[in-house]
Amino acid sequence: MSILLLARDPATVTAAALEEIALLVPEMVVRVTRDRAAIETMLDEVEIAAGHLPHDLLVRAPALRWFQQWGAGADWLLRYPEASERDFILTNASGVHAIPISEQIIGTMLMFARGLHQAVRAQSTRMWRQPPDDGLFELAGKTLLLIGVGAIGERTAALASALGMQVEGLR
Repeated sequence: MSILLLARDPATVTAAALEEIALLVPEMVVRVTRDRAAIETMLDEVEIAAGHLPHDLLVRAPALRWFQQWGAGADWLLRYPEASERDFILTNASGVHAIPISEQIIGTMLMFARGLHQAVRAQSTRMWRQPPDDGLFELAGKTLLLIGVGAIGERTAALASALGMQVEGLR
């Protein structure tokens, strides 16, 4: 019995999603779990895995043909050199988080530029403090250096440019 393992919390996968997946791979049994012990019991039959599968278990799955990791980086392979000797396809989710992460980056920059982190703290204690004259600044006209200009960097550059920032990027 071949298994497609979704290594994630079962509560996050709807019945409709499971049905859709099962239709795509009718020859496989679909299992959803993050439980290490449960994953260990099915390792010999896992052919496809997606999600947050512990890497030390991944390298012990003899039938594994494809691993879809949620993150972009594959630097974990350096800690598990035996994984690079295995014959499986590794795909990632590079770029899928470009919008939320770039918005978080810009939001954090705005927070510091406008002193919002201090204002929220003061507000929670019901105090109003005038920010120091040199404590606030505008992002417009500032230079942003992005190191790594993949999907997240490109989106961040677009948002920063829209705010009037000069953007420099290194790949």
